Amino acid sequence: MGHPEGVHALVAHNLAELAGRYSSSIFLRSADRSASVAHVVNVLALGLEQGDQVVVWADGLDEQEALEAVIHALSEPR
Repeated sequence: MGHPEGVHALVAHNLAELAGRYSSSIFLRSADRSASVAHVVNVLALGLEQGDQVVVWADGLDEQEALEAVIHALSEPR
């Protein structure tokens, strides 16, 4: 997780918008919790902070592209 302030509302919203560009379902997992990237509140509930290890996975026809986009978005501090 590269965002200095962790995943706050704007980051979660941007991730949800990004997920909407793909037909695949995209998920995040941290510790023992997981959430669909499409659901802002669920992503916020993960409480992701800078430096946290996050597993990203996707399922669908464009899963590789979706994974790359979300990983890039999580890795880049903005």
